[in-house]
Amino acid sequence: MFAFKIDDDIELTLPQMHHAEELTAVVRDNLDRLRPWMPWAVEDYSLEHAKQFIWRTLDEFSQDGRFSALILYRGRIAGTIGFHHLDTTNMMASVGYWISREMEGKGVVTKCCRVLIDYLFDTMGLNRVQINCNVENARSRAIPEKLGFTLEGTLREVEYLDGRFGDWAVYSLLKREWQFRGRAAGN
Repeated sequence: MFAFKIDDDIELTLPQMHHAEELTAVVRDNLDRLRPWMPWAVEDYSLEHAKQFIWRTLDEFSQDGRFSALILYRGRIAGTIGFHHLDTTNMMASVGYWISREMEGKGVVTKCCRVLIDYLFDTMGLNRVQINCNVENARSRAIPEKLGFTLEGTLREVEYLDGRFGDWAVYSLLKREWQFRGRAAGN
């Protein structure tokens, strides 16, 4: 099973079925914050939703190494981070994340992103990492900005959530930029 210790408090791990109940509880406790941004954060989010997420994650990991890892803070689920839209031909992927209300503002997602970006460039051999955020989601947008991503532009009305269309801010980071800026600067 994939697991990576980031520091004394934070660990990334592939979700297992025994995490389903806790994951369901964390998502339900944060629905008011997640629903405006995450299409999967539905009002009736249930244990079955969590199990489907876990099954899909484990299946993707076994197929091509894609994953969504649980962010564990002191052993408790605090959110998830992962990569999707893996394009091995063009050597790129997109990163996504969410964090619980209690963990906001503690640098947890930034630390996890640094580790994931290293993994994508060094282990997966990718050249480009992309993060898409709703243009109105200032907290989510702060992560790629803090990590030195380039804002490439806006995709207009690219997602439909809660009965309305939303725009995405598209950020990218190239391997050579990360090697020069990200690691050297300790971003």
